[in-house]
Amino acid sequence: MKRLYIICVATLFYISLYAQGEPPSSPLKNLAPPNSPAFVLMDVTPSSIVVPENIQSFSIQTINAFTGNSNNGLSNNNFALEFQPYWYVKREEENFFKYNNLTVSKAVVAAGGTPTVDDYTGYNVFGDIWKKASFSLALMNGDFEVFNEPQSFVSIGARTRLITVRSLKQINKFKNQYKNYVHFMSNGAVPVIIGNGSMSLEEKNEAIINLPGYKSIEKDFESLIEEKPVFALDMAIAYSHFMGNNEQEFDDAFGRFGIWLSGDLAIYTPTINEKSYIHFYGIFRFLKDGINLNEESNELFSEDKIDFGGKIEFELNRISFAYEYVTRDSENDDESRSIGSIRYRINDDFALNGGFGENFKSEGNGIVLLGIEWGIDNGSSVKLTPN
Repeated sequence: MKRLYIICVATLFYISLYAQGEPPSSPLKNLAPPNSPAFVLMDVTPSSIVVPENIQSFSIQTINAFTGNSNNGLSNNNFALEFQPYWYVKREEENFFKYNNLTVSKAVVAAGGTPTVDDYTGYNVFGDIWKKASFSLALMNGDFEVFNEPQSFVSIGARTRLITVRSLKQINKFKNQYKNYVHFMSNGAVPVIIGNGSMSLEEKNEAIINLPGYKSIEKDFESLIEEKPVFALDMAIAYSHFMGNNEQEFDDAFGRFGIWLSGDLAIYTPTINEKSYIHFYGIFRFLKDGINLNEESNELFSEDKIDFGGKIEFELNRISFAYEYVTRDSENDDESRSIGSIRYRINDDFALNGGFGENFKSEGNGIVLLGIEWGIDNGSSVKLTPN
């Protein structure tokens, strides 16, 4: 696990009281990247129900599909790029409490001055709308059980976290852990190091980090930041454009448009593993699907469809197992997707996805989906201070 530098930022705040100069930026690190909405729209991901807790600042994703008919599925030229602008913005007013959506009352704000830890009595459930926003672009080839041979599509998508709900116990943990940190910084050798005029700002920071007990404080913060919210609701929107094919007499045209909500109810199960959860997901999606083929006229037509379904997932630290079932209601026919999936996060930047089962329009043929996700931090950071 990469070090969470939010602790270092707090350290720099205390040191800067005694030293001149601008403290360096300190990045908060993300976890592994999720599936891009531009891929999810086209039903080619191992899971179509995704509520990511963290999104890499920039990620590259690729998906391959294999079906019972070797002519079906996707080619090897399917990839997506996803970008999260929040991690590239230097935010001078960000702080530990604001980043974790804790708020103070209007009365405290009106009184002026610096709020104390105990003044943070509120919680903003909409606080992640900007932090979790991302945009994606995907290029893919496939017959999508519609065409006789693979066709090219380009997709764009966006998503964000509409609602984040944490329990009162989790909120109190944030406050208590910060109190422990303040106690550490105010006692023992820390004030001596801060008051040493012969040391530079960076030397003081390094000396405090190497003090006994600091690693324990840092580990507790890392565990706290990684805790999943009790409930999260994400919104995604995507559009895929059909690029056409002169040989089959198809002109470029509207492909597919979708907008959907995905919810995640996370239940912490520490008796299994200190980083294990059981997730119950739900999805509701509206599609305007333009890749339906009229076999008599050999022309594409568009129709409205509604997806709804659920997924259960067992998360055990870096590996998770899930099963999802999604029903698609359309004007002409009803379809369903029944997929079991496995996800392994090799490290903070690299993850493997796999899915197997029956997809929409598969007509009983089994399908295997394999995905690789590579996140690139690219030096992105947000500047934090305790207050």
